[in-house]
Amino acid sequence: MIASTEHKLYQNLRKKGKGSILKCIRIGKGGGKGLIAGAIVLLIFTVPVSILCLLSDPDYVMAAVISSPGLLLLVLGIVLKNKRTSSWISYYQEQSGFSEGELQQADRELASPSTTIVTCRYPGTMKDSYIAGLFTEHYVVMNGGLQPYIWRLEDIIAAAFSDSGDIWCMAFLTIHDKETQGINCLITDTDKKPPLANEILQELSRRNPKILCGQEIVCDGRQYILERDGAQLLRLYQEGRTLELAK
Repeated sequence: MIASTEHKLYQNLRKKGKGSILKCIRIGKGGGKGLIAGAIVLLIFTVPVSILCLLSDPDYVMAAVISSPGLLLLVLGIVLKNKRTSSWISYYQEQSGFSEGELQQADRELASPSTTIVTCRYPGTMKDSYIAGLFTEHYVVMNGGLQPYIWRLEDIIAAAFSDSGDIWCMAFLTIHDKETQGINCLITDTDKKPPLANEILQELSRRNPKILCGQEIVCDGRQYILERDGAQLLRLYQEGRTLELAK
């Protein structure tokens, strides 16, 4: 669903970000966070057993062996999470080619009331689960899959909906790509995928009417498919050829 900054998920994101929505999105994903969650679950089961071992027989070695897997996972998860936190700026710089100053500008726009968001929900749930995308005056941030992506709206050549079973994604072609970049796993209820995809494409088009929103693109009378022929389409664009949506 396309929503405004009044949405609870957006308000929570701003609160957690403490001044940087981009940072919050980046550190909210990753293996470190998953390891910490898994370690906590493991410790919940093993620590009581370790305590019982100590009470029945003060065998510190056995108690340590029982709890050590959870503790090791916890330490490793914290290390990975801290590494991800400290490198969030360099990640976006490498992914987007933006300077630190431009990333700060994007963060300011993301905090603006004019920002709109894309919310998704997990199949079978009744409430929005997470923010899958954000649109500002000059930028779009897609938050699907394992890694977030940020682009200038003016750099996006084409975008389209891609369906694959119970998950779906948006495919993007930008002036900096070598081929299309698909943002995977924007999960939502099965019957909501096409309407939500259309809402995303409409929002992209509203903010930048030059974006070709569709899979089928025509150049010099020949038809191309965005996901399949992204590299060819980029080459044609760089040559100054006219790209149009198929009628």
